[in-house]
Amino acid sequence: MRTVRAISALVVAMGTLVLVWMMSAALVRAAEGSAWEAPGRAARKPNPVAMSPTSIAVGKTVYTKECQACHGTGGKGDGPAGAFLTPKPSDLTNAKVWEQSDGALFWKITEGRKPMPSYEKTLTDEQRWSVVNYMRSTFAPKSSAPAPQK
Repeated sequence: MRTVRAISALVVAMGTLVLVWMMSAALVRAAEGSAWEAPGRAARKPNPVAMSPTSIAVGKTVYTKECQACHGTGGKGDGPAGAFLTPKPSDLTNAKVWEQSDGALFWKITEGRKPMPSYEKTLTDEQRWSVVNYMRSTFAPKSSAPAPQK
């Protein structure tokens, strides 16, 4: 009798674990497909690094080292490392990217979201703002690129 109870308890426990695992996997898939929006306060934050040849050069150096492997040379999300990621890296030339404020882009670089890492501790604020400036100067469609924020 004790063996039957032990087996029953084991079956219930395993069933519960499988159910929890399936629910968490579904939540992760749902989160991956959801819009990634910066909080309002972060989105309203102005870029303190002026758009300049120096800032763009710093941003290009950082982008090449930290971002290009996934987002690609042209920012299309087609870098060699990005091919293995789920979800795929964002296409930084997409107009939806450029409808976002500098603050929103800075927040996304800072926070990250799987599979993109957070750069809060590996890049300085100035480097992250410079990446935003580089991205705006290089990947934004020229006709729809908002004016850089001061």
